[in-house]
Amino acid sequence: MKKRFLSLFFSFFSVLTLVYTPAVNAYTLEDATSLYNLGIDYYSQNQVQKSMEYFKKAISIDPKFYEAYYNLAQIQASYGYFDSAIKSYEKVVQLKPDDYESVYELGKLLYKRGYLSKALSYLDKIPLNEDIYTQVLTLENKIKKRQAELIAIQKEKEQQAQVQLQNKIETVPVNSAEQKPTLQSNVIVNLKAPSGVAADSSGNIYAASFSDNKIFRIAPDGTKSVYVESVNLGGPVGIAIDEFDNLYVANYTKNNILKVTQSGVISEFAKLKKPYCIGIDKTRKLLIVSEQDGNNILKFEL
Repeated sequence: MKKRFLSLFFSFFSVLTLVYTPAVNAYTLEDATSLYNLGIDYYSQNQVQKSMEYFKKAISIDPKFYEAYYNLAQIQASYGYFDSAIKSYEKVVQLKPDDYESVYELGKLLYKRGYLSKALSYLDKIPLNEDIYTQVLTLENKIKKRQAELIAIQKEKEQQAQVQLQNKIETVPVNSAEQKPTLQSNVIVNLKAPSGVAADSSGNIYAASFSDNKIFRIAPDGTKSVYVESVNLGGPVGIAIDEFDNLYVANYTKNNILKVTQSGVISEFAKLKKPYCIGIDKTRKLLIVSEQDGNNILKFEL
């Protein structure tokens, strides 16, 4: 913890008198220092919440009070308020960029909270000749190892998802005595790993092929043609069509939603992690998407 300012030191049990000027409606910097010293006194008395309260009061008077931010960050980190400590340390580093111990502490907290790239961006600012650089290297190696592990996990998930999609095609016995009559259809004949399907206002049916990275169109007379074949496609899964016959594609391996107009113009509609199923609420004009990697259901205005 940073030391008190001795020039303005007073006892913990002395009365705090704030110099307040009604005419300008502002406290003075001396008041900020007095509050800061009270924060140190409360901490020495093991009154942590009050200590943080007074450091925050000092900061509210003097937003550039580097020492108050530093002490606040230390307490927040020690007592598990990690997100708050990150914000306080970021302010410390902003006010005093050469406080490399604070930069290192900020990197540790970001690593602990899973912000790996951001942690590395701060640690990279610490010079080689700093005393803590050995610790910095150790932490950087941990972060890079964790990043490699996450990449491996993500690749495994993608491979499993592709296998699951390809195994979804089920064959039904055609000679079963108990088989119920079904309508004959040649809509998806010879289509590899079909996933999403949708129909437009003219009766055309659209089907996504996950394996071929294509969107097919089947006309009412059964004629099949390639509707979308583009480098922008990456594992198309769910598809949907709005009231204007614009096509929306859940682009699984590209981590986005594509929009394809009737004239064939392709654009990125939204970014998200591993979009899967997709649908349209035409009443409220919403596009609704399941995000497999984030375990979320998202909605977007059309």
